[in-house]
Amino acid sequence: MIKNIFFSTLILGFNMIFVSLSWADDDPQTAKMRSACDNEKNSAACFRMGERYRTVDRDNKTALIFYKKSCDAGYMTGCTNGGNLLYMKGTQYGKEWKEAKIMYQKSCDAGEDPACFNLGSINYREGRQKKAINFYKQACKMGNQPGCAKEQRLKR
Repeated sequence: MIKNIFFSTLILGFNMIFVSLSWADDDPQTAKMRSACDNEKNSAACFRMGERYRTVDRDNKTALIFYKKSCDAGYMTGCTNGGNLLYMKGTQYGKEWKEAKIMYQKSCDAGEDPACFNLGSINYREGRQKKAINFYKQACKMGNQPGCAKEQRLKR
């Protein structure tokens, strides 16, 4: 009898785990967004999937995949957010920072002031003060107040 209760509880536990995992995958809204991203190359849907994985599932690896898709499809905030994940994950002069700089540059060129600011920060941390000042100045011209402050501080 105790054996039967144990196995029943064990089976019930496994079912609850797998049902909850498959429910998240089968969520109609998520499935629709994923389809729009993968099949229609909808940049906003890719971005929203990246946000979902970053904030809800706390899965930065999968979020980065979707941010890259949104960036490639022209959604510049996806470039900025993807760059942020790479920047946080990487190290000075590392592969991740190089990728982050590419994503930030694309976004900065399109007018995203946080990306310009972040390019300034990466360059500053890599010892490229003149480049950093130029990116901070560019961010400042777009209305980024921290960029203005950093530019002024580094010009001294």
